[in-house]
Amino acid sequence: MKQIINTILLILLLSTKMFSQPEKILIVTGGKEVDKENFYKLFNTFSYDTISKPFAFHLFDLDNISNYKAIVFYDTYQPISDEQKKSFLNIFEGGIGVLFLHHSLVSHQEWDEYEKIVGGRYFHQVWVDNEKKYGPSTYKHDQDFLVEIIDKTHPVTIDMENFKIHDETYLNYRVLPNATPLLRTGYRESGELLGWTHTYKNSKVVYLMPGHDKNA
Repeated sequence: MKQIINTILLILLLSTKMFSQPEKILIVTGGKEVDKENFYKLFNTFSYDTISKPFAFHLFDLDNISNYKAIVFYDTYQPISDEQKKSFLNIFEGGIGVLFLHHSLVSHQEWDEYEKIVGGRYFHQVWVDNEKKYGPSTYKHDQDFLVEIIDKTHPVTIDMENFKIHDETYLNYRVLPNATPLLRTGYRESGELLGWTHTYKNSKVVYLMPGHDKNA
């Protein structure tokens, strides 16, 4: 996982349309406890700051956010006011690269725009969209399965090999059709797509589903 995350962050740092000194990333958590010792080790080759929601929303104005070249979200936070939505969207107006990890797919269930931002949606309950039913999404802990690289020529996954992982899986989630798939699995206790990328407003966005805990 560390190799993939480092590669993605380097790409996001290079692709951002905002220029800051130094090249620092912001890591946003919230909604559940994080194994800080093991999680932050993934980023020890970068200079970074950490913050949790809801306090993070105060950092998302254009003046503050320009201090960062990429943002990593690893949260499950739900409440978001109209003012916080505007603040959150500043990130993407500014063109900062964004990496969403694992359970960040679950955040802000009541905000439809969040699905367009991440490129997918986890459904806590049955959801009807254009008369089609989705969900509820489910999860399974401690699963062993093979992760396959869909395109080994894509900048995010270039030259990477398939790998086995022990992790939590999600099922019955939705991925938007305009997202470019990066990772998949044929494991029956998981949804197929495990990673994707797309552009939202001015930002390159990447989502990776693996990463529940230190065993991933």
